[in-house]
Amino acid sequence: MSDPTVHRAQLGLVLPPAVPAGQLWPAVEAAEEGGIGSIWVTDRTISDMPWLETMTVLGGLAARTSRVMIGTSVLAIARRNPVLTAHAFCTAQYLSGGRVVAGIGLGGARPAEYEMAGVPLSRRGRITDEYIAVMRRLWAEGSIDHASDEYSCAGLQLCPQPETPIPIWIGGQTPAAYRRAGRLGDGWLAAFVPPEGYAGVWGQVCDHALAAGREPSEITPAVYVLAAIGRREGEAEALLDPFMRSVFGAPLDALSFACLYGTPDRWVDMIGRFGDAGAQHVLPVLVTDDLPRDVDLVLSEVLPQLASRPAGLVGV
Repeated sequence: MSDPTVHRAQLGLVLPPAVPAGQLWPAVEAAEEGGIGSIWVTDRTISDMPWLETMTVLGGLAARTSRVMIGTSVLAIARRNPVLTAHAFCTAQYLSGGRVVAGIGLGGARPAEYEMAGVPLSRRGRITDEYIAVMRRLWAEGSIDHASDEYSCAGLQLCPQPETPIPIWIGGQTPAAYRRAGRLGDGWLAAFVPPEGYAGVWGQVCDHALAAGREPSEITPAVYVLAAIGRREGEAEALLDPFMRSVFGAPLDALSFACLYGTPDRWVDMIGRFGDAGAQHVLPVLVTDDLPRDVDLVLSEVLPQLASRPAGLVGV
């Protein structure tokens, strides 16, 4: 039996795929001022709905915020050049004053997104691992040489390098993602995991960390959830169900275990249960037709209840 640890999850905000600038930046600034712990951007290129480019928005977040942690949740680096990607993260880190988290993952099984980059799906895992190593070297070392079947470079150096290290949080919901998080991650971003299943998969990440000679306490546990909020019953469901059908090809009922939706009271309950299970950050991607309105609802009716909720005991 492990020692009990007082735990309360911090609430972040994952931005919707595309929001007009006149709504986006006021909502982002209100979220930071109102106490949201972090703001994130999700990566996708080929979509049947508007979807903004991840690193462009991350740069905008660096400019429009001053204190809050910002990051990607998650960036599919295997379909990008690792040097250009490392440079983009360096730039966002420089402009933000050291507030960036590089959330890295495979981005789901979307063959077209890898085909356009000339990357077979069968190699995306090993490429991801290798690119993580290349980026970390570029962020920390002088001129680097790297040679492998996946990528080669010689005499490359990035300047300026990050004054504050850029943590890498590994996202995913497969055994391979758990292994990657345990071996390589500074954090772990679970996805499609309900509160009652979180401790079990976090335990797998910890086991892989120990097997790699790492200390699990050095890995930050977090969870990414699909979300919508409404003041009355049914409002959030009406927003989230069409999104789930469009993006995942399934109704909300089929994937409700992976979602955070409903009234503010329901949000508080589920976020609290994730915290009780060990998550330090809960990151909802907010599906909405009015981002400023729904951010205001989170700030006014969810955050105050979370602040007053007794922390759970983990590991008892």
